[in-house]
Amino acid sequence: MAESLSTILHREVVVTASTGVRWKEITVYTGASASTLQDIKVPESCGGYCYRGAEGTGLENSPVRNRFIYWRANDDTLELVEQSLDVNLSGNHVRYRFQDTPILNGISVHEARNSLVILVPTVASVHRLVFPHPLKLDKREARFATDTSPLSIFYDATVATATDAKNMHMLNPSGSITAHLLTAATHVTSDGEALFILATDAGGIIQVKMPALGVQGVVQQHELSQSSMMQKLWNGLVPVLIRGVQQDAGTATGIVIHSIHGEDFIFCVCRDHKLRMWSAKTRECILAYNLLDFLSSRDQSLPPVTSTSGHVIKKVINPQNNSFQLCVHLTFPDQNQFCLVKPVYNDSRFNIQHQATVFGPLEDLVDYCVTSDKLYTLWTSQSGETISRVAIIAGADSDDTESWVEVLLQPQEVADILIPSFRDPRDVYLERIFHPGRFSSQDLLKALNVYRRSLDTGLQAESIVSMSNLREEVVSAVESEIRNCALDVEMQEEDYYQLQLEQWSKFYSCCIQYQEVGAKVKGLFSDSVTGLVCLIRKGSVSYVRPCDKLEELYYLPQSQLSNADLEELQLPTDDWSLGQDVMKLCECVRDISSEMTEELSTQFHTEAGMFESPEDVVSPMVDALFFPPGGDSLLATDVGDRLEEIHNLVSALRVLLKILDLSNQEEDFMLDDSAVDASRQLSCSQLFTSSSSSTILAVCLEQMCTTRLSFCRDLLVLQVAAIKLGDQHGLRPEVASVVREDLIPLTASLIQSYLLLVWASQSVVIGNQNTALEFNVRQLAALEISDTTNVTSSKSNLPSVTLAELFIQGMGGAQGRSMLAQIPSIDYRSKAVWAQHLVPLVRTLAKIIWPMCDNFLFPEFLVGSCQYLHLQEYVRLLSSWCEWNVASRRFLLGLCYLHFDEPQKAAQCFTQAGSGVGNETFLSQKLLQTDEDEFHKMEVLYYLKVIRQFEEFNLPEMVIHLAKTAIGAASEDDENLATLWSKVFKYHLELGHNEDAYEAMIANPEPSRRKDCLRQLLVVLCERGDLQALVEFPYIDLQDEVVNILESRARSVDLATHNYYNLLYSFHIYRNNFRKAGHVMYEHGMRLGRELPGVKGLQRQAQCYLASLNALRLVRPEYAWIVKPVSMSKYSEVSDDEEEPGISPKHGLDGAEKEAHGLTRKMEILELLDIEKEYILVDARLRLIRRNPDPSLASGPTPGPDEMVGLLVNSGLFDRAIIVAKYFNLTLNTVFENLALRCVHLAKGSNYFMIGDNDQTSEAWDWLQENHFNAGTVQRDKSAADQAWTLLQSYLSSYEDKTTRYHRCVSEKLLSHGFALPTWFINTYKELNCAELLRVYIDYDLLEEAAALATEYIHAVTDTLAGVDRIMFDLKGCRLNAQCVWLPYVCIDQLLAALHDHQEQITYKKIYEDLKQTVTRYQDRVERDSQNLSRT
Repeated sequence: MAESLSTILHREVVVTASTGVRWKEITVYTGASASTLQDIKVPESCGGYCYRGAEGTGLENSPVRNRFIYWRANDDTLELVEQSLDVNLSGNHVRYRFQDTPILNGISVHEARNSLVILVPTVASVHRLVFPHPLKLDKREARFATDTSPLSIFYDATVATATDAKNMHMLNPSGSITAHLLTAATHVTSDGEALFILATDAGGIIQVKMPALGVQGVVQQHELSQSSMMQKLWNGLVPVLIRGVQQDAGTATGIVIHSIHGEDFIFCVCRDHKLRMWSAKTRECILAYNLLDFLSSRDQSLPPVTSTSGHVIKKVINPQNNSFQLCVHLTFPDQNQFCLVKPVYNDSRFNIQHQATVFGPLEDLVDYCVTSDKLYTLWTSQSGETISRVAIIAGADSDDTESWVEVLLQPQEVADILIPSFRDPRDVYLERIFHPGRFSSQDLLKALNVYRRSLDTGLQAESIVSMSNLREEVVSAVESEIRNCALDVEMQEEDYYQLQLEQWSKFYSCCIQYQEVGAKVKGLFSDSVTGLVCLIRKGSVSYVRPCDKLEELYYLPQSQLSNADLEELQLPTDDWSLGQDVMKLCECVRDISSEMTEELSTQFHTEAGMFESPEDVVSPMVDALFFPPGGDSLLATDVGDRLEEIHNLVSALRVLLKILDLSNQEEDFMLDDSAVDASRQLSCSQLFTSSSSSTILAVCLEQMCTTRLSFCRDLLVLQVAAIKLGDQHGLRPEVASVVREDLIPLTASLIQSYLLLVWASQSVVIGNQNTALEFNVRQLAALEISDTTNVTSSKSNLPSVTLAELFIQGMGGAQGRSMLAQIPSIDYRSKAVWAQHLVPLVRTLAKIIWPMCDNFLFPEFLVGSCQYLHLQEYVRLLSSWCEWNVASRRFLLGLCYLHFDEPQKAAQCFTQAGSGVGNETFLSQKLLQTDEDEFHKMEVLYYLKVIRQFEEFNLPEMVIHLAKTAIGAASEDDENLATLWSKVFKYHLELGHNEDAYEAMIANPEPSRRKDCLRQLLVVLCERGDLQALVEFPYIDLQDEVVNILESRARSVDLATHNYYNLLYSFHIYRNNFRKAGHVMYEHGMRLGRELPGVKGLQRQAQCYLASLNALRLVRPEYAWIVKPVSMSKYSEVSDDEEEPGISPKHGLDGAEKEAHGLTRKMEILELLDIEKEYILVDARLRLIRRNPDPSLASGPTPGPDEMVGLLVNSGLFDRAIIVAKYFNLTLNTVFENLALRCVHLAKGSNYFMIGDNDQTSEAWDWLQENHFNAGTVQRDKSAADQAWTLLQSYLSSYEDKTTRYHRCVSEKLLSHGFALPTWFINTYKELNCAELLRVYIDYDLLEEAAALATEYIHAVTDTLAGVDRIMFDLKGCRLNAQCVWLPYVCIDQLLAALHDHQEQITYKKIYEDLKQTVTRYQDRVERDSQNLSRT
């Protein structure tokens, strides 16, 4: 049997809907006459039904577990509500209005295979409402696999189904009614037929039978007949509805229907105190039993009852054996009693067998319901107060009304609120009004409308308004009323305070009045299977739960506690006397509780929550209760007497403290989750998971914790009082010492723990914006301490709930159900879900929040739901006394400070929490999630987690601080040291602390991390432009790495945007490494030439080459060389070209290893001259571009020397062309040819009087100005042609050598264009090589010039024979023994031959003769001189 079935004490759990309910309205027109029915009044009725589940499937796996229907009938309106404690149902509220037809008592609910039937009797008709069964809906939802809330059976309710002719029947279609129906009963037979039994005030009983669903037939209406022939005849002739009203003692006041052995029987309790049994089949009365026989010493001739309520009958079904009993409430003027009887069938007839009698109090019974062992009743006292009582049906007559135990109902709100002097009344009243579960939104809307004195506000009672909007409306209304009352005059602060207090109190009174109206109890219902008991109120439904044993010990007197209650205390031994001591101790606690005033209780809670020691708080309370200043205290006397009767006070106190300590209450949890059966886990995982169940669990948790806190408080008062009472009541000194030193501190710790649980149950969740929630999720993801699926939302627009309720809705409820599944004593297959599973689940939830244990789930939940203000309060409440999870709480407090932008405090908390990483489960397992067991390494891992939080908040200073703290705590071989130093480096660098960043980098013990940091340092300093610091750092043993990194960066980045080569150059120059500096700048220039086209690229390339030259010139000459850089891509391309596809690069076809010649890279050495040559080409290209801005000149590779000379010459840059040619050992033929040609063109296009008057000469002046090498300053008073000839003359004088190749080149170019050789040219040519000039003349057929030159040259030679110098021909006079001169005889012979051939011309003939004579004279002279020489 269930654990709680032995529990006699019950407590109400009120669940108030924070938001409004949407009702589906359906109106049914029955056809009855409104004028006829308007005078018929029937009492309100209500009831409930719990699903039985499908046959063959246990409730543990059924969608109907914890699912029930309750209804309220008032006049012609029927409200149906389907509720589930496991899931949230959609569309579960429907309201039927049977137009002008009041509804009778007797509504019943019946389950069919695929449908659920509700039978509704009215004063003029009967109705059968048909809905789909939840099992059918569950199959449909499973087929469509929707993620929405499950549908209620009322979701698809329509007017069409309610007005179907097959499911409704008019009792008297004619409309003439003289007899009124008083009560009714309904039933569905085994054949599926709907059976309606209706009792009239004339004593008649009408039976209406509808065919089964889906079966064709007609509705049958009969009147149940008496057994006499005349009565049958009268009833048959005149229907009861038109027979008239006849006061009959046999009028039924209560009816039930039940099937026995397949036959339906009707049981009626009548005004004449008789129980009549009718057969629905034969429509005859088969039994009439006088219930007065059950009265002891009572006159058997009592008159019939005339009260409006009369006797009431209900049937009782035992779920264990499915046995049937009847419970009849007999009411008399001076007493009332409940008789439990059972119909038995013996000797072919029925008889009534008495089972038990329970006498009730002298009060008015409102409603009652019966289970197999308990009787739940609802009474109205003489003062109008509603009282609920429970009695255990013992099976025997009991005349002791003390066997009744009152249900602890929710007390009504009081209008007077104690407002502290330091608080604003507005804040106090708003907290009170909008506290979760205190007032419904409908009550607040009604109160608001009344307070405003107008209903035309746009907010009706049926409106769906969020609490946040409603709060604004209330504040606006009250503040407006305050302003109206102030009348725009200045008021004193005290007067304004009183006005404010008056208006808020007025509105609060309105709220209480409407709450009282909606909270009026109309009835109750219970379910014997699940143990569920509900009180149906006018505006809501509340639940009645069983209390745990500690609540019974606190609230029930010893007379109502049994030995079974002592056994459930789990005493250490079977010592009966110890159990009696515990009972007496509880009596003392109850005495103290009865004397505890509200002021003392409030004072205790206030001071205990302000870090006051509970012992110090209760000490003045003990003086006030036990030692009043006016004299002796009766309480002290009673408590002292009971203490004297206790044999072992210490043991009894330890028993109670053990029960109160949740951490010591072991439920035999299975340690291995794998041992939990899957079906068991699945069943418990869906238990009490709906939103209403979360509220129920939260309220139960608050009730249990509040009760236990009061118990602990009173127990502490008792202990302090016992010590103060001393020896006068038999308290030995050693006992007092144990109580003072051991038990009182333990009690104080329990008080502090329960204060925390009560705080969690009463504190309201603080709403958060979506951005804050999203950031919190990211923060927790970085910590990896909370799965995002378990993070419970606390958005600002959600209904206000308490922390405990939000915790239960999320991770707390899931954990509690998982722990519940691990309790072996929990029978998950039991159908008594409410009776057996609710209280253990609440205790499990309390254990999860309990602070004195390893469980740290509740603070995790506060972090996950972004409740940082509450988390701070949580830590504050525990900081002064709780020794559990100290470091973990400091860690979470650090998260709070971090969230509220107090990083210094957060860092301090995180540092303090680091000491607990080795011994606290949350920090070691949940936060770190590591198998490491060495403390120092765990501490380092902890700091890494913390550092990640500060990184999320972008707090580099704190990261550096914590990283250094972790470094100080780490061992030398810790593998995370490198990470910590990297953190220090990173954020020093981010803050611009270059020196500190450098030191952190150098201190990093891991080479790879050090290199990474070095790379980051170089890149960041480059981006910031802090190049001086970068260059001046010593780098110790990292110089090669610096170079490699900078080179890698330089070669990988775009030269147009980044310039790491200049940095490398400076780096090498700073360290006097000029060769590497030159190499770097040369590589830079080389890459610029390939990758950066355009003028700017060429300019930078030229600068790079110059810098390279300057650096190399600072090196000793023998070391002034570099290795030419070769790009890896080029080398790779060469290597790839050498490899044939499909052939191994290392082995031949025969397997022999190939030589590695193909993989070697040819090294090229560059000296200064080589670099200068490249610079000269680049410089020439720049000059070309400046001279001629042709885009093609700026793109593509740099031309070769030959091509460059040609380009320069074509552009008129003769000076630069000569320089290029000289560097590359090229001839100047191109230069002289082009310049000679330009001179010819200028000479032909100008004359002596024209100096730059046309385009040709203007262009000539442009290129002439670019060439002034050894030519002096360009003179504008000369013509362009003259200046060009002067330039040519200058070049010839400067660059001509002994070969006279340039004179020949110029002469040929001039003569080829028919231009006579200038005199100065001829003179210089004659001086250098007259013979060659002669050949040139002959080659171009200039016979006259050739003859003249030959003649002149022969004369000059002849003169030299005489010792005369001829400077024109660079001839010196010959002396004795001097070297002889020679003549170009071949050329002269050729000239003579040519002249001889043209003797027909007189000129040529004359020239021929003269030349011939000259040659002859020269020869004669030579011959003569030779002879003279030979003689000597």
